[in-house]
Amino acid sequence: MQGVRTAVKSFFSMLFLFGVMFFVFAPVQVSAQVDGLEEVGSSADLSEESLTSVIGKFIGIFLSVLGIIFLILILYAGFLWMTAAGNPDKVDKAKKLITQAVIGLIIILLAFTITNFVINALTGNGVFGGGGSGSGSDFSGRNGLVSVEARSSSLGQAGIDDHYPARGETDVARNTDIYITFEEAVDQSVISASTFLLYVSEDGVSESFTDAELTFTFSEDGETLLIDTPILGSATSDVQYTVELDDAIDADDGSDLIESGGYEWSFTVGTTLDLDPPTVKKVTPKSGGSYDRNIVVQITFDEAVDPSSASGTYGDGGNFDNIQVVTAAGEIVEGTYALSNEYKTVTFTSSEVCGTNSCGETITCLAGSEDLTVKVYAATPGSAPPQTDLYPYDGIVDQTGNALDGNGDGSAGDDYSWSFSTTNSINLTAPAISSISPEILGEDVDLDQKVLITFDSSMMSSTLTSDNILLESNPEHELWYSLTSSETDGDSTVVTIRHGVFLESSEEQNYSYSVSIEDGVQNEYQNCFYPADGPNGSGDTCGTTSSAPYCCNGTPSSSACSFF
Repeated sequence: MQGVRTAVKSFFSMLFLFGVMFFVFAPVQVSAQVDGLEEVGSSADLSEESLTSVIGKFIGIFLSVLGIIFLILILYAGFLWMTAAGNPDKVDKAKKLITQAVIGLIIILLAFTITNFVINALTGNGVFGGGGSGSGSDFSGRNGLVSVEARSSSLGQAGIDDHYPARGETDVARNTDIYITFEEAVDQSVISASTFLLYVSEDGVSESFTDAELTFTFSEDGETLLIDTPILGSATSDVQYTVELDDAIDADDGSDLIESGGYEWSFTVGTTLDLDPPTVKKVTPKSGGSYDRNIVVQITFDEAVDPSSASGTYGDGGNFDNIQVVTAAGEIVEGTYALSNEYKTVTFTSSEVCGTNSCGETITCLAGSEDLTVKVYAATPGSAPPQTDLYPYDGIVDQTGNALDGNGDGSAGDDYSWSFSTTNSINLTAPAISSISPEILGEDVDLDQKVLITFDSSMMSSTLTSDNILLESNPEHELWYSLTSSETDGDSTVVTIRHGVFLESSEEQNYSYSVSIEDGVQNEYQNCFYPADGPNGSGDTCGTTSSAPYCCNGTPSSSACSFF
């Protein structure tokens, strides 16, 4: 009988040790095949939970059951001791059983700790599928949304104002070019295929395009990099590409431009070429109207246009003339053309200083009491219209080289023009916010909800940048964001902030987000918006009086807002 008991005990001891070793080390072996299995599962519309996570949960349950068994053994040993009635054999048996059970519990705890570490390292979740460590790219929110994207915070937060294609954009034309606008002029000597990397995502960085395949040029101000690429993708299937910018890219003055670790994003190229010419979508001032002379001229296209064709300076050494503002006498007005709004809107400001705006800053004006005509020239279509063969472009082209369709008939090569008149007056009315979303101090906001800011007037697009409109997190973490604007029928402007997925608050950590709007934001008459978070609780706007020039969480204030 004793031999049978010993054999049974040996068998279960071996089984236990084997089980512990298997469940500790199995995840490491499984992880090598997880990616492929998850891909199959995803294509079959199966659960989005990873195989490693499922195994982790099973291990957790298994180890928990073992722990319960050993606790029961300790209780049983205690019962034997209490009922031994002084019998030394029974007492010794109880002592041995307690010792063995305690050792078993210690082993279980060690196995649980090691297993939890391994599973967490592989998936970002513990053995029961709980949250990760609370740092890096392991954060995740509701619906499986990835909250923290590594190497993404240079967009909006530091270094980069905008780029095309946008992060996550799909169905990008195969003949597209790539644009990147930095916050400062770039040291052009460091730009090459080793600091700008473009590759098919699944092929990896080792298959990046070479200098022989890419052409790098810069805008007149040195802030926008234009990359001419070969035809991308495939005619039969979508292809995802990744762009990596090395943190060796510095500003022209030698200062750091890209955050440490670099910046990267991905987009997906579709199966077709873009052969459709761009058209004019909206203009400011409106045709035939009369406006105060400090108004700016704006042209919004229906798609992104090439920065080298749509931005520059006329006068004071500049010779950009693809767009012209012309007086009744035929004189070209000197000034600067700036491209913004994801490369869709051109803003023209005159060089003639004429006074100060609502916040005391210098503004420029068009000639007073003047009839003016704005001429937007189409580039000359090339041998394979509508794409032009000429460079530098002699008119407006889109991101694939299609010349402007000024009359909207579907054919490239047509100019666009309109006229308006000016008064001798200067408009000093400051803009205000009419609505915001999410609401001030809002709770339970969707993690991917876009932020909307509606102004009560038409805004100057070139001022709606990440320098003037800030999206901040508390505590700070990787959070990219980009800005777009659109005009309503009532001549108000809606600013949309796309962003990385917010982090979801928990009992351990609360996450909050704040939007601040600086006085660099201006309307079409170059008047400052006073720093603000939005309208006050009554629905009235604030922040537009001299005594309370600030609006902090909807409350008028005589001093600047303090966020968080």
